[in-house]
Amino acid sequence: MIRGRWLLVISLISTVASGAEQDRALTPDDFAYGYALETPGVASVYALPLPVDVYRTLQRSDFGDLRVFNAQGQVVPHALLRPAAAKETLARVVLPVFPVRGGEPAVGTFAVRVNRDASGTIIDVRNDLPTVRDKPVVAYILDASQKDYELGKLFVQWPAMEGFVATVTVSASNDLNFWRTIVSSATLAELVHGGERLTRNTIEFTPLKSKYLRLTWNPTGQAVEVSGVEAEPAAKTQGPAPVWVTLDGRTEMDKEGKTHFVFDTGGRFPVERGNILLADANSLVRAILYSRADDKAEWRQRGGGLFYRLNREGSATEFRNDAIVFARTADRLWRIDVTAENGTAPDVKLEIGWVPEQITFLARGSGPYQLAFGSAVANNAEQPVAELLRTLDRSETKVTPTAARIGERVVLGGDSSLHPGPAPLPWRRILLWAVLVGGVGLLAAMAMGLVRKMGKKE
Repeated sequence: MIRGRWLLVISLISTVASGAEQDRALTPDDFAYGYALETPGVASVYALPLPVDVYRTLQRSDFGDLRVFNAQGQVVPHALLRPAAAKETLARVVLPVFPVRGGEPAVGTFAVRVNRDASGTIIDVRNDLPTVRDKPVVAYILDASQKDYELGKLFVQWPAMEGFVATVTVSASNDLNFWRTIVSSATLAELVHGGERLTRNTIEFTPLKSKYLRLTWNPTGQAVEVSGVEAEPAAKTQGPAPVWVTLDGRTEMDKEGKTHFVFDTGGRFPVERGNILLADANSLVRAILYSRADDKAEWRQRGGGLFYRLNREGSATEFRNDAIVFARTADRLWRIDVTAENGTAPDVKLEIGWVPEQITFLARGSGPYQLAFGSAVANNAEQPVAELLRTLDRSETKVTPTAARIGERVVLGGDSSLHPGPAPLPWRRILLWAVLVGGVGLLAAMAMGLVRKMGKKE
């Protein structure tokens, strides 16, 4: 009997404690606003950049008050991912080739005469010395002076041959006088056996921009006639373009009489660069930029320097300083300290910039899907979608998210969802304490009853 009562008490306490830890499922009405999402085709993963309006409405610095719901009102897994930089691959280009004749090639320069036009393009390479004129070709000069980009690979061409293996050295120069080696030994080969042909005609090197390149044959090896050379430009990496927002601020004066410009972003923007916009043209100031999360936090310096806005006379072109780049922060409050000119601080505005993150979500359930944002009750619930995509990439199961599009903006719970309402009575906590107190009382009664029985036996 006593054992059964103990088990009853423990069961009640466990049940109530478990229930107290459970949170109700979020619904779209727990969020202030939303966007209908257009998901074309049939895909397992969709992605789209977050609009500025979403950052302006979010309440949490970790962007935890953000969800994607399916048509059944269920939350689907999502992750916020920074968009990858795009690589632009340019087509191969043909480089003019000029043979150089002579004896054994020296490490330094060749005794040759180079004729160039006004732009630096090589017109002719020759060595008119009688002792050299009939010598074999020991090197080839490649003219890349008209290519305004880096090169990273050469494709060497030669007449049809039955087979050879040769090694070359690749050097670079901008004036045809001083050469530096960029590839000390590269193998070129064409082998034929049993009706099969193996060709190796590529030379790779660290991408560089050089006016001239030189192929020099190994003096102890076989030299091959080069009929042409193509070059592959290095792929250009283009980062995603940032979004910029201009903020108007207010002036504040500290106890020492120094004026500060203070700004409130009014949202949770992932700011990673900033700039100061001067009201008047042809202005120049020195300033420092600070930020903090709220009124209680300490100001943190984000950067500073010289800021200017200049207009060239007779031209509509405006020259401005580069923006300050710093670690990403969702701080809401910002401050500019300007070095005053003649005792008066010029009017300034603050420009903040960031690269919008992509919300990537799994198409669980059926559409239409809805992006909901801005909530005082939602906690961070981002799920490991990014880890899943990386795992699929490692397993060579490439999953590229399909681009979704922002549709109509809708009001869900409205502005009231941005502010916590009156705290409801903690019924679960009250019940838990009632069960705990009742359990203690029951245990005390059981103990006293046991003591009485022991006293009667004595």
